[in-house]
Amino acid sequence: MTAVETGTVVSVLFRRDLRHACTGDDLDALLREITEEPPRPVCEVFVWDRPCRFVADGDPQFPDGRLLVSSSPETGWGALNYVNPGASDGRVVDSFNPAAAADAPALPLDPDGADFPPSASLPLARVREAIAEYCRTGARPTCVQWQDGYWY
Repeated sequence: MTAVETGTVVSVLFRRDLRHACTGDDLDALLREITEEPPRPVCEVFVWDRPCRFVADGDPQFPDGRLLVSSSPETGWGALNYVNPGASDGRVVDSFNPAAAADAPALPLDPDGADFPPSASLPLARVREAIAEYCRTGARPTCVQWQDGYWY
């Protein structure tokens, strides 16, 4: 499951705080942080052939595809938003839980106040499983179901 095995680097962006994982141990630590102690409730996960970065005198360097993760360790729930404009499965989608209750906790989709629909709520263990799959493959995770999503 290490990023090194596939020649990729996993970058996680918590607003403007960027972290990278190049080894299995680094990736495990990032997965724990995202799902157990996130510094912000929403982050973006990128899988690329190099670390993502901000450039002082130019455009930031990030791939087109990403997995947005909203996690709430206090409630035990999370939600996912995936997009990759260059991929055949790249349309914007949100996680889908057909068993989610209408009163599922509100999970932020973006920092400006939009929330995921209740049907996007998944137990955090499923969210972690989906993030791990995305980090291994760089593709939309197949271990969860998806529904039409929203671009923020």
